[in-house]
Amino acid sequence: MSPRILWAILIIASPKMTLGQGVEFPSASSSWVEPSATALPLLPHAPGDTGSGTATEFSLADLEAIALEHNPTLISAVARINAARGGRLQAGLYPNPVIGYHATETGVRGTAGQQGGFIAQRFVTGGKLRLDQAVAGMQVNESRYLFEAQKQRVLSDVRLRFYDALVAQRRVELTGELARIGDGLADASEKLLKAREVPENNLLQAEIEAEEAHVFYDNAQNESVAAFQQLSAVVGLPMMQSTPLSGNLDADVPSHEWEECYGRLLVESPELEAARTRVDRARFALKRAEREPIPDIDLSVSVRHHNVTKDDVANIQLGIPIPIFNRNQGNISKAQAEWIAANSDVKRIELDLQDRLAVAYRRYANARQQADRYHIRILPRARRSLNLVKKGYDEGQVDYLSVLTSQRTFVRVSLSYLTAVQELWSAALVIEGQLLSGSLANSP
Repeated sequence: MSPRILWAILIIASPKMTLGQGVEFPSASSSWVEPSATALPLLPHAPGDTGSGTATEFSLADLEAIALEHNPTLISAVARINAARGGRLQAGLYPNPVIGYHATETGVRGTAGQQGGFIAQRFVTGGKLRLDQAVAGMQVNESRYLFEAQKQRVLSDVRLRFYDALVAQRRVELTGELARIGDGLADASEKLLKAREVPENNLLQAEIEAEEAHVFYDNAQNESVAAFQQLSAVVGLPMMQSTPLSGNLDADVPSHEWEECYGRLLVESPELEAARTRVDRARFALKRAEREPIPDIDLSVSVRHHNVTKDDVANIQLGIPIPIFNRNQGNISKAQAEWIAANSDVKRIELDLQDRLAVAYRRYANARQQADRYHIRILPRARRSLNLVKKGYDEGQVDYLSVLTSQRTFVRVSLSYLTAVQELWSAALVIEGQLLSGSLANSP
């Protein structure tokens, strides 16, 4: 059997190559995806993938909605907001009055003496309750910002895991194609060896290539399973059944510029807003400590019946502590230090955001140029090389093994491009998510 006939049989028997076709990928919500003028090249379709988000597929929007409902860290964050609200309510409550029984001069002249009751009340002065509520109110605000930060971590993790799983899903397809090409190359080499058209070493090399391709394919399958398990974990449904993902890896990746990213962080970062709220809380706490020496008033009124004189007797007692020794000096000094520390922490977080953004932006810039280079230079060359080899084969100028080798090279380049796209999406989403991720490792 001639190499040309073998080639025809393989083409008919093997699944049709779909390299170069596009897949549908639901764009993320407009709140986090910023379209770019630079589109990425197309990647292969998954079988039956329409990108419609049907019941048999998960879109990114589907998974985000599930995560917002089931991720346990968000439930904890909401509970902490409610706890802070309870603290604010409690801080503004007035002290309860005291009511009781009072007896004096019991046994005088064999009588019960004076018997009666009293009521006492503490009156809080200096606006201290209002300041207590203000301090607790800042705790509520901080809890809200921490919730927003945790929500962003969850959404970032879902998006990162979604793209990881989608890339893993595509990598299974590409490595499967590579394995099929390797098997075809080995089978063809065996037939050519039997026809005494190639040496035995050609067959051995082809078999080694085929086995390596199957190793890549098996690894890709394991990585796909692990990627979906990680996705289901961050969504909050660890037993979620593995389901195909509908998505478009070559959708416009959000475009970022350093100045715009850093400026947005300084204005919108919930981490920074929480730190600024802690400054306000420390400021109110300092005012509260300075008001503490203003004495509260303790008022007590009692009415007793005098069993000796048969008279009813009323007593009024008013007490005010004199701030001579304890003027709350220690707590004022402590509150001043905490206010200074809170202000410094804002600056620290600003510097930390700049440091983390520098790392993320470097990743983004490197991944962008790498993906663009594959898109503009490498993939077109690999595709043109494959077309030229196929044309040469059709004209009888190139042998069958050269065609398979060229196909294998194209698939390997596509895999490398897929890795570059994965890194680009990962870096872009970290920046888009205000550098917040790792929701399961961070307590809100």
